Amino acid sequence: MEALTMTESVTPAVMATRMPRRLIQLVPRFRPDADGVGECALTFGNALLKNYGILSDFVAYNSSRPHSTLEMPDPFPHTLQRLGGGKAEPLNRALDALVANSSEPPVLLLHYVPYGYSPDGIPRWLPDAVERFLSRGGRFLGLFHELFATGSFPSRTFFTSWLQRRIFRSLLAHSEAAFTSNEEFLTAIEPENKNRRSVSLVGICSNVGEPERPRPLASRRRRLAVFGQFFGRKNLYSRYLPVLRNVANHLGIEEIADIGPVDEPDWMRKHVYLPLGSIVHSYGTQPAAATSVLLEDSVLGVVAYRYAMRWKSGIIAAYQAHAMPVLLLPHKDELEPEPPEPGDWCFSTDQLLALDPGSLVDMQNAATAGHRSYQRFRSSHSMVETILPALLQQTPLQLKQRDR
Repeated sequence: MEALTMTESVTPAVMATRMPRRLIQLVPRFRPDADGVGECALTFGNALLKNYGILSDFVAYNSSRPHSTLEMPDPFPHTLQRLGGGKAEPLNRALDALVANSSEPPVLLLHYVPYGYSPDGIPRWLPDAVERFLSRGGRFLGLFHELFATGSFPSRTFFTSWLQRRIFRSLLAHSEAAFTSNEEFLTAIEPENKNRRSVSLVGICSNVGEPERPRPLASRRRRLAVFGQFFGRKNLYSRYLPVLRNVANHLGIEEIADIGPVDEPDWMRKHVYLPLGSIVHSYGTQPAAATSVLLEDSVLGVVAYRYAMRWKSGIIAAYQAHAMPVLLLPHKDELEPEPPEPGDWCFSTDQLLALDPGSLVDMQNAATAGHRSYQRFRSSHSMVETILPALLQQTPLQLKQRDR
């Protein structure tokens, strides 16, 4: 997966004249919610501002959840509007105001997850809102974190999949260019891409920091980290608690750090804290900087995730950004990953248990490979460089060629 770069014909002077001064980012949720898509948008927006001076106008479709804990950055150079749901009408008002206040064609980047904009995953109103924005002189780009649900008969998603697919197809057709965070999605998009829009792969970056020079594993505490939203950690503990115990014993792990919200304290106490004993430490929801400190002082990160969808995992991104080798466990009933080639960044359980517990050489090699891969394909800088060409103001000739 190669990041897109500016073509040779786009000189720095031309790029400067065509660079937008602001970018509208529509997300399902934003801080104080602990939401991966919202955090991705914020990290991308901060990198876009740092690298190119482009500010973001964040539009959060949903109201914040009760008891949300993430703090807003201070200072916060961007703008933020919360719509509180309400389908198209509040969004149309917000976009109209942004169009009216813009001296150039405003650009809207939609971070799309169907269930983020509709409880049933069918935001029928969204394509019309986008079309209305375009009719008022706006430009539209789609970043598809998800596409559409699929399911087997007689599941509910089986009966709604065609509607979700129709909405996705319309959003893709409206996009000047589109992006997705999953290699499998590129294949799924191809038959839906009737207008032959440009679709590129973009790696999702770490939401909890990107240390420039992560410490070597030998200087870190023998800490194993389990990080992420509660439902993912609960699934991991439900299926793999004996695996965690065996790996911790084999590698001489001193602490299993549980990092993230604890939505069911009684379940955690019964199924995790009591069985694992004093080795597990619950940190709860931490600020990004505090999470970064914990990860950079850990020798292994654990996640249950599909290998083919690794580019869209913010958890894997966080581990790689902090130069941590990854124990990648199967999600549900999948086979474990194939044995890694030299330089790979993840281990299966058997591979970790086969390592010499007194040496960190193999784990350090994996950590280094993961960090290098992150810098090239998944960092916030890489994400900006991939999306940036689509942000440039299109010339009449380019628009004509695009719509052929």
